[in-house]
Amino acid sequence: MNQLSGNPFWDYSLVHYGRPEVARACLELQEDVGANVNLVLFCCWIGSFGRVLTVQDLGEAEEVIRDWNEQVVEPLRGVRRFVQSEFAGFADQEWPQEVKQLELKAERVVQNRLCNWWRTKCGSSMDSADSGELGVRQQLQNLNLYLSRTSDVAINSESPLVWPVASAKFKS
Repeated sequence: MNQLSGNPFWDYSLVHYGRPEVARACLELQEDVGANVNLVLFCCWIGSFGRVLTVQDLGEAEEVIRDWNEQVVEPLRGVRRFVQSEFAGFADQEWPQEVKQLELKAERVVQNRLCNWWRTKCGSSMDSADSGELGVRQQLQNLNLYLSRTSDVAINSESPLVWPVASAKFKS
């Protein structure tokens, strides 16, 4: 499979993260507790299918993306933040946008790695959950398991991160 095509996780993330309240919640978790936004979205995506991640699953997922995340994504994020602060007020805003686009491409590789790993681990079938409520419960369970590994933050059902399967409108 091509590393940059055929990824339903990426499609889901574009729609879900595209909601301003979700983007805010993800970035707050990243800033406040060091959460990996791609893993937050992965927990939501997997939960939307009524699937529950285990501690072992999360450890494997982190391992699958660790090197790329540390060597590519995080340095690009640092460059983007620096460039944005240094270019504030300058007429030439094109270069900071180019850095941001490169960071997004790197994030997509992370999501492709996670999607490919999950498909290999569990098979390519990603059938929808039986009901939106089931997906919500599993999303909460996955998110809270992930966050409990590094913080005492807990997500509740009112969080914009929790998104019923019936609300999801994305390509499969």
